[in-house]
Amino acid sequence: MIDSYNRLRMEYNGIRKIIDSYTSGVVSCYLDGLKTSIEECNKEEMLFFLEHIVNWYQENLKDIQSNQFVHSSEQREHLKTKKLLEDLYSELKEFDFSTITREKKPSFLPHGAKKIFLSHRSSDKKYADALEKLIIGLGVKNEQLIYTSHPLHKIPLGQKIYDYLRENITDQVFMIILWSNSYLESPACLSEMGAAWVLQTDYVGIYTPDFSFGNPKYHEVPIDTTKMGAVLNGDDNCKASMIEFKNKILQFFNLPDNEQNTAYLIDEFIKTIQEI
Repeated sequence: MIDSYNRLRMEYNGIRKIIDSYTSGVVSCYLDGLKTSIEECNKEEMLFFLEHIVNWYQENLKDIQSNQFVHSSEQREHLKTKKLLEDLYSELKEFDFSTITREKKPSFLPHGAKKIFLSHRSSDKKYADALEKLIIGLGVKNEQLIYTSHPLHKIPLGQKIYDYLRENITDQVFMIILWSNSYLESPACLSEMGAAWVLQTDYVGIYTPDFSFGNPKYHEVPIDTTKMGAVLNGDDNCKASMIEFKNKILQFFNLPDNEQNTAYLIDEFIKTIQEI
């Protein structure tokens, strides 16, 4: 299990992004101080700034929740961020920093290189493989795609799965959530999806044809489930959605659009999913 210090180190970018979306006021100074204390592995200062940020939330949460310009989904994000900060503060008070300071202090987690993370249930591998073929065909490099069920995009040998994903799911990641009924039953998948909410990554939902949109678990997840996605049933709406999906990937990586090539790739993708 990841320790509370490294958890804070990895969660910091997402916490900052959520708070900065609401205000650039005095709390920004506390966030700057928190970042420095994380870099220097200074427990006393870390707790000091965390306490002030938690206090800021306690004083401002009602205003955030009643602000007409803050959408309900954003209000939920602030509420969960406040809870996360409170938990981290409580855990760090008991954390033994000597286990870190005896070794080389880890540098602050930087914004990583742009990547795509394909979050999926292994039982949906046929659909995920079709997405992988389309993505790589568009010009995305093997190392730019995290897809754990594929030998060219798997987690490196010797790496712990959870730590590797936490270190690589940053705000520089475009996440594809391959929703299925079995995805909703997987704690690991829901944890991956939760990382998209915490770090405010851009994401798109893609749905297996039999996905049950009425499943209560689907409406309990923290991300916005009202965003339009693509249902992989192979019809005209699916094809139009995949063209939009293609455009997002090309724009994300600043790749050229060879219309003849991309039209062929999408046609082949549609044929593949119709045969599954």
